[in-house]
Amino acid sequence: MIWTDSTKEALKFEDLSDFWKFAMQDSESKKQNSRKVASDSWQGSKNWEEAMETALYGWKDGLREVEKYQADIIPRVTERVLRPERKHDVAGFNVDIGSYLANQPEHFLSRELDMRNYPGKIYTIVCSISFSEKILAQTIMQRGAMICTLIDAIEYAGHRTEIVCNWVSHSKRKAKRKKDDARLEVDVIIKKVNQPLDMSELIFCLGHPSMLRRIMFSLAEKVGWADFAYSYGSPGEASNQGDLYIKEIYGEEVTNETAINWVLEELDKLGVHITEK
Repeated sequence: MIWTDSTKEALKFEDLSDFWKFAMQDSESKKQNSRKVASDSWQGSKNWEEAMETALYGWKDGLREVEKYQADIIPRVTERVLRPERKHDVAGFNVDIGSYLANQPEHFLSRELDMRNYPGKIYTIVCSISFSEKILAQTIMQRGAMICTLIDAIEYAGHRTEIVCNWVSHSKRKAKRKKDDARLEVDVIIKKVNQPLDMSELIFCLGHPSMLRRIMFSLAEKVGWADFAYSYGSPGEASNQGDLYIKEIYGEEVTNETAINWVLEELDKLGVHITEK
């Protein structure tokens, strides 16, 4: 592809396997940062082969690391995730006229909070992986664990999710950016509504530095963006932000308590009822 200063390109992959096939191709790019051997943990993998194998066959070491967060977060979240249910009773906040006219003794309606395991709403969650180059690998991993915990809690509450991994890259640094500057956006559906949670896939896509710094970089090399944009581009916001948009980050890792509160707040935004312990 030939890029110009005003080019806007949006790529969408409806299936993760299609994304792997496209992004993992070799290219003729002058920049080959996706294939370089790493001397530090910035890319999350020593080389391209390790990143590719981890993406395709699972991030076992990452799962163990993420469980350290989940062991603390998940019980505290799932114990609080409740949904309101109306029940007939001899007393309550409202009268069921039909039951009253039928002379049924339990003609009042009461509201209780119960766990329910049948499908509720469907939520599209768009997760940005447009990380600044200064963001540490550990911060990316913790954020991925937080998002996975959030998704797990939403589905635990009886809802269903579609998860989109989003990368937006502007051709220039933010300080020099103009409204019409070139832009590359990539959306990958990593979990469809009818698919069960595959935590290994989710954690790699949302919590492994190599998802951006090797796999997405490889895609950028394939479409010619790497040779056009400044340092593979600078982060930007997603065009389609779904029901819940988890935006790009610029900070460092947070305490577990802050992570737990973040998950609870995001659940509350979606209308998933939370009750204090």
